[in-house]
Parts: sequence; C-alpha cells; structure tokens
Amino acid sequence: MASDLAAPTATGPTDRGSATSSSPVRRAGLGLLSVALLFLVVQLVLVPRPFGLSVDEANYLAKVDPAVPELNWTAPRAWGMPVLAAPVAFFSVDLAVIRLYFGVLASAGLAAAFWPWLRVLHPAAAPLAALLFSTTWFTVFFGSELMPNLYVALGAVGLGGLFLRSVQLPTWWRTALVGMVSAFIALVRPTDSVLVVAPLVIGALLVPRLRRPASLAAVIVGCGAGWLPWVVEAFARFGGPLTRLEVAETTGPQGLGLNLSGLLTLPRLLDGNPTYCCYGGPPSDAGPVPILLTLWLLAVTVAALVGVAFAARQHRLPEMLVVCLPAGLLAAFYLLLPSFLTMRFLLPVFALLALPVATAVVSLIAGSRGRWRSAAVAVITVGVLTHIIGMLAIAEHALDHTAARRNLALQNAAALRPLIAGRPCLVVGVQAQTTAFYARCRVQGASARPRPPERVRTAQAEGRFLVALLSTPPDPDSYLASWREVEVPGLVDGFQAYLPPAQSLR
Repeated sequence: MASDLAAPTATGPTDRGSATSSSPVRRAGLGLLSVALLFLVVQLVLVPRPFGLSVDEANYLAKVDPAVPELNWTAPRAWGMPVLAAPVAFFSVDLAVIRLYFGVLASAGLAAAFWPWLRVLHPAAAPLAALLFSTTWFTVFFGSELMPNLYVALGAVGLGGLFLRSVQLPTWWRTALVGMVSAFIALVRPTDSVLVVAPLVIGALLVPRLRRPASLAAVIVGCGAGWLPWVVEAFARFGGPLTRLEVAETTGPQGLGLNLSGLLTLPRLLDGNPTYCCYGGPPSDAGPVPILLTLWLLAVTVAALVGVAFAARQHRLPEMLVVCLPAGLLAAFYLLLPSFLTMRFLLPVFALLALPVATAVVSLIAGSRGRWRSAAVAVITVGVLTHIIGMLAIAEHALDHTAARRNLALQNAAALRPLIAGRPCLVVGVQAQTTAFYARCRVQGASARPRPPERVRTAQAEGRFLVALLSTPPDPDSYLASWREVEVPGLVDGFQAYLPPAQSLR
C-alpha cells in the first residue's frame, strides 16, 4: 500500500492502463473485492435469524411471489425492487434465503459500483471509499434488506465512475453500461434518478472535457427507459404520471415543503435509529443529539471538502464534481423538503461522499514524508478502525432491536395459520401487511368507518376467510364492533383476533 500511495498522479484521459499503473490498480482491485467480501461476512454475522420483513419489503415481495396476493401497492413504489427480488421470491420466501440473496447482491453491487473509480481517482481511493461506506451502521442495516435506497446509492457511484471512464476511453460497451446503470437507478427509484442524473448532466455540459455527446445521451436515454414502467403503470392505475407524482408527494405527512427540521433530525438519527422520524413533530422526537456521532458527521463533511481541495490540486476537480453535485442535491432534497426523515434516504449521499473522503485520506498519506507519513498512517488507521468498530456495534444493536419488533408479525402469522387453514383470506388490522404476507392473505387497514371498506365487502362476496387482528378493541362506531372476539393460541400478548358475526371457524 505504501508504494501505491507514493504515486498520486492523475489517471485522466491519457491513462491507457499502462504497465506502470496496472500493478497498483490490480492490488487496489483485490482490496476492493476483499472489502465486498467483508461486507457480506459482516451481514452474515450481524443480521439476526430470523430477521422479519418491513412493510415495504412485504409489498415488494408480494408483487412477484405467486403465492401471495398484492398487499398495498401505492403511488411512491416502483418496480425495481420486485424485479431484483423475482429470482428468489419465485422459488423461496424463506427469510434466511431472502436475506442471503440480497446480502450477496449488495456485496457484488458494492464491488461493481466502486470498480470504475480504480482508474478515475488514485487506485487506493476506491477500496477505501467502499470500506468506509460499507461499514457505516445504516449501510450494514440495509445491506440485506429489500429496499431501493442502497441500490440507488450503488447505482449513483457506479454511474459517475462509468460516465467518466466512457469519456476518458470511449468505447461502445462503456457507453452501453452508462445507459444501463442510469436505467437501473430510474427503475429502482424514479424520482431519485432525477436527483442523480440531472446534476451529472448539467455538470458535464459545463465542463468541456466531460462533454461527450454519446455518454450524455446514454445517461438521459437510460434514465428515460427506467422511468417507462412507472409511467405506464401511472396511466393504468393512478390517473397519469402527474397525478401519481402528486399522490406520492402527499403520501407523507404535510407533503413536500421547505422544512429545516431535517437538519436537526439527522444527527439524532445517527444513533442507530433506522425508522422514520418525525412525521411533522419536533426533531427531539428522534431522541437526544449523540455528541460523538455528530462529530463523526462533521468529520465526514470536512474530510469531503478536503478531498475536493486535493482533487482540484491534482486536476481532478471535474471528476469530483460528478460525485459532489448529485450528493449535494440529494442531501438538500431530503434534508430540506419532506417533513420526515430516515437514514436510508441518505445512503446515496454517504456513498458518493465516501469518494472525496477517501481521496483526502489517500492524498494526506501520499503527500507526507518520513516521520510525518508514519504519524499520518497511524492516526488514520486508528480513525478508520474506530469508525468500523463503533459503527458495527451500532449496527448490531439496531438489527437486534428491529428484529425483536418485526418478528412479532411472524409469531402472529404462525398463530393465525391453523385458524385460516389454507383458505383464501383477508387480514384486517393496523400495520398488518407483514402478518398478511406471512399468512398468504390479502390485507385491509383497520378503520372506524361504520361501513366495511370495498376490499372487505369484496372478500366476503368471494367467500374469503376474514380475520381482524387488533391491539385495542374496535371503535364502537366501526363496522368491526359487530365482529366477535375469538381465542387464538399463540398470538402476541396484547393482540386479539376478531371474526365477522356470520363467519364460522371452519
């Protein structure tokens, strides 16, 4: 590594993979593969078994699992994650298999995303950036999850590197890969793709040496192709793209609008809180401000700025802008507009910022000599190890806490199966989607309306077995008030099952 760091010369448009640069790149490539393998091992060790599904995951899997009815496919959701889940969901819905599949997928994606950067920045920057990003607790937490944000993050990193390589060394296959990755990001999370692609295209248009028409066209056309399924479905189910965007915007509390509370909420979520906060409430709802993790966040920001400064000195500022412009726009969008926040929204930001942070670290070591270099290596090594150990400890706590909560739905579904006895069914309840998924049932949210919702009436007309799973007695004015409580052994304490008055147990 020391010999690699001694030569921080730019691998820009003149780089042709010469013999002088191939050895450091090869060693850095092996380091990157080792980081990806470490990411998989960390997930295998830390993710509890079983680790239940979130509501979003259950909805994505239900779209492609032939044994499960569609649950609640809403306007903000896109088809990218069901497409990724299809190979495993079609053959097995065993939670251990699903977690292993997505752990392998995320680890392979990590290596693929940072691979182009081996020849764009200093070779050592790519594996270091991948290491720093993959060991943050929220990356570990979502590594084996069926959620789109990590794949947007990896896609954004990969798109930037592939775009720069297609400009430096134009070939048809590099250009094609640029288009494919751009389409992938849009397929997974269409609105985020605009936040990634737009600043990349604008930045490239402003910098003459990045202005390659074929590469820019690949980015734009690929993004449009990735949007296509979402647009077609918008016309088919949601009244058109504009209506779907409007519905998606207002899905969260208070919709979108300038809201500075996200800036105050972010530090509070760093302490192992993977859930949404604060739904319009004060930032204090997310808990106290963790001092050490807030300092970590400040250190990441400062290191990224230092990395940009080093890149400018090394004549790599345009390459760094390809990273920082999308990161800045994504951060501004999620920290300033929604009335709620979760760490997974910011995964693309931290993935992109890992590159300038790694550039700062590598440049500091490469620019030091003698005892100063030894001191720099020692300090940075201690810092990186502290980061890894601290983050993995937070990840383990967050995973264990979340597993205990999510696995309640597994217990309830197991208790309901003898009652349902394999019949077509519908589960009514608050946040009952995961329970319905495990029980292979349709789902309907509980409400206080006196008239049964259309889905309940349809299920009754079809002869489905209906069961309400509630943690509090039904409202006296609700249609559920006429349902009778039944004893179901094995339900989680605090939950009761209710059946319609005319429905028999068998």
